[in-house]
Amino acid sequence: MRKLLFILTLIATTATAQEISYGEYMQRVMEGNIALTAKRLDIDIADAHLKGSKTFNDPTLAVTYTNNEDWSKKLGQGIEVELSRTFMFGVRKNRINMADSERRLTAALFEEYMRNFRADATLAYLEHLKASMLLAEAKEILNDLEEIASNDSMRFIRGDIAESGWLESRMAMGIARNAMLETEAGCNNTAIKMGYFMGSLDGAESLRGNGTLEMSEEAAPIEHYINNALAHRADIVVALSRADVAEAVKRFNKAQRRPELNAVLGATYNIARPDFTTLKAGIAVPLKFSNLNKGARIADEILAQQANIEVEEARLLVQADVMQAYNSFLYAVKQTETFTGKMLSDMRRVVEGKKKAYELGEIPFIEYLIVERDESEMRREYIEALFGKAAAWVELQRATGFSLEFGTMPIAE
Repeated sequence: MRKLLFILTLIATTATAQEISYGEYMQRVMEGNIALTAKRLDIDIADAHLKGSKTFNDPTLAVTYTNNEDWSKKLGQGIEVELSRTFMFGVRKNRINMADSERRLTAALFEEYMRNFRADATLAYLEHLKASMLLAEAKEILNDLEEIASNDSMRFIRGDIAESGWLESRMAMGIARNAMLETEAGCNNTAIKMGYFMGSLDGAESLRGNGTLEMSEEAAPIEHYINNALAHRADIVVALSRADVAEAVKRFNKAQRRPELNAVLGATYNIARPDFTTLKAGIAVPLKFSNLNKGARIADEILAQQANIEVEEARLLVQADVMQAYNSFLYAVKQTETFTGKMLSDMRRVVEGKKKAYELGEIPFIEYLIVERDESEMRREYIEALFGKAAAWVELQRATGFSLEFGTMPIAE
């Protein structure tokens, strides 16, 4: 499985920011997420149920005192001890098989949960990278406008520009500061979301991801993804496990309808003149007239048939998921291809040229501001496109059934 290749950069953050790589983040997620910890207990519960299914049915011990005469005569008094047990042929074996099928189903459900969980945690990290890049962009815009506003203040004092010119640049700086603060709040919120996934919110706002969203990843033929999905998608395993459970339940219920055998051993000691002991042994066979009603048997057959149909439905759904995710990824790739490094660098040179022209008094401030905002919008669109491509790649991995193991992707370290 190929890795996302990211260009490592240091994202501008505050002095108190705590950088965290994708590998470190996912390791802390796997170790500290509370929901994941609780979900893991499902496996332990299923193992315990499997262990419990191996027990034998308990025998019954009965002790009876009898007295059919007056106490003073001491006639007919007795103590009876009886040991009995019901033998159910094939029930224990099928109960174990049913519990084992349910344990495999639980394991498959957990793997399906993990597939989505890793993808969601990865997307949270990518969302934070996007927010960090947008924050860096907003700070750069603010720095430019703060420099212009400071210069305009001095120019106004010298009488080089009118007061309206100084107020105009100061107002633009205020708008940029508000936009930066809003972007910073959004970045902090994505960091808090990362903290939630890691299972701790202490200092979460100061977390900052290490990397950028730039990546190089080419899509393989779609058949590659479909074949892998059909072989590895956990929800197909879940559907197959449900079918196995339905078959195991059917066999277990069939075993319960078999004739049972009740065996009894007992002894009675009679206190009489003379005293004597009576031994007894016997068997009892319940008459299973309830088996004449075939409703439960029909229901078991239908449930097994339904589970097999759901397996085919799961396979069809998996193929549809892969095809949709594949198309989304190709579209996201085309979106990023509309931007080039030269286009962005050329736009930056235009902005710098307009800035210098304004400082020389050759153009009005509004002309510079329009170009600066156009560049800012282009860079934001580029960041969104990068995020869209990275997120689409993660969704393609989710649809394919690959597990996003921590430390391996999407950040190259």
